[in-house]
Amino acid sequence: MWSRWESPTRVICFLSWGTFRMEPSRMSGDNRKKRHLTAVWEDREIRIPLVELTGVKDGPTLSIVAGVHGSEYPGIEAAIRIVNQIEPNELRGRLRVVPVMNIPAFLKRTEAVCPEDGKNPNRAFPGNPEGSYTDIMANLVFEHVVKGSDAVLNVHGGDIFEALVPYAGMGRSTGGKTDKMCRELGLAYDLPFLVRFAVPHDSSTGLDLNSAVQASGIPSILVEAGGNGLLDEKNVQIHLRGFRNCMASLGMIDCECPREHKTVECISDFWRIRQTGVFYPSVTLGQRVSLGQDIGVLKDWFGDEIEIVKAERDAWIIAIVTTPAAVKNAIIYQVAYEQE
Repeated sequence: MWSRWESPTRVICFLSWGTFRMEPSRMSGDNRKKRHLTAVWEDREIRIPLVELTGVKDGPTLSIVAGVHGSEYPGIEAAIRIVNQIEPNELRGRLRVVPVMNIPAFLKRTEAVCPEDGKNPNRAFPGNPEGSYTDIMANLVFEHVVKGSDAVLNVHGGDIFEALVPYAGMGRSTGGKTDKMCRELGLAYDLPFLVRFAVPHDSSTGLDLNSAVQASGIPSILVEAGGNGLLDEKNVQIHLRGFRNCMASLGMIDCECPREHKTVECISDFWRIRQTGVFYPSVTLGQRVSLGQDIGVLKDWFGDEIEIVKAERDAWIIAIVTTPAAVKNAIIYQVAYEQE
């Protein structure tokens, strides 16, 4: 219930700052407001859709941010649907939803980055109002969506080039209150794996969304379900169930949420290719591999073998790069293994 989060309902004021502005809200019945966060970069307008649903009773604020990567469709579709499924009279608190943050990538079917400046939005938080398109976009979301939240879901759906086992992710354990709340959210989402990332992401350009949120003392998790540029109903439903489970865990809705998975808590890491060529994986998604096991072969442009790739440790394969293009040091697998 909400009481264990010890957080009162917050009210956020949207203030003009520089070139930022908030469009007047468009009412869609009851307490459901639809609007855009907007800013200008060079000669281009940045527009980020935001829906805010206010319940009839007090409670916490949950923010859902989808489409940080614009070609991860199941998370985007689930975010679009949830605000039309939840009714204010069943809601305690406030639900904020960004259905798709990175609209340029969505429209241009771009993987991993924002095509306006080539930056990865999930390495740009908390953003910079004086930066380029991605920096401003990240700052808009951080200032006007994240701040004032009691919890944040960073919703992904597997990019165009990858297949994955659904999982929730968070940073390495700190033992603090926020860390504990992140774990509760991750378990509530009810996915096969809850992983903690072994190595922090490169923060030279900024943080991933959930790390930036956690650094502000707000619990947040990354959630993944989907992949290969597909909009499939199974993964949309996984996200919708996860949203409702988290809302129920926070005391925002009444929901019978039977668990479908015995979530395995693991450490997650990425395995990379050592040379450039054409990579052929020889393992399957979800497979358990052993240290030294053959997991793929790298060939040159003539089909001659360059290297037999072997498992670096005992682990589960939780994501596979499904395109054969392999550049030196590029990720080929994401893995999960038991905490030592």
